Amino acid sequence: MTKLFAAVIATLLLQPAFASSIKENEDLLAEKMENFEFNFGLVLHNDSGEPVGFMTTEEIPITKAGQTSMYGLVVTGLTEEQFTLSSVHVLPKSEEQRNNPKIMGKAMLIKKRGAIFMRTDYHDQPGSYQMEIYIDNVLLKTIDYQLTSNEMAANITE
Repeated sequence: MTKLFAAVIATLLLQPAFASSIKENEDLLAEKMENFEFNFGLVLHNDSGEPVGFMTTEEIPITKAGQTSMYGLVVTGLTEEQFTLSSVHVLPKSEEQRNNPKIMGKAMLIKKRGAIFMRTDYHDQPGSYQMEIYIDNVLLKTIDYQLTSNEMAANITE
């Protein structure tokens, strides 16, 4: 009984310190977020296949005008400090999977602006995807997006 009492007392004494630690972490994350700009969307190409623009969207067509789509994230540092940019990609789970599959992206050392671009594949399944964005090994942002069979971007003038 004495050990249980001591554990309860220790828990009660540590709780304010734990709560302040959570608040400090939230403040640090908010401060770190202010140092970056995130733009997620679809890379637009001309008729020759050259990239000519970027459309901010969270709905990515698997194919556009019969071709696979290039999409991703541009991260801009608002200070002059270098940072490490990395990502984890969360795919929709299939019926036989218990958890969503995850694919780790390669970490990159960035000076001012970096990007994580991907290309769809004809075999990609429409559905909800996520991209977890890590800056200096800290999860700063999670982007929810849809891969869709709708060629909604096909009508955009490039």
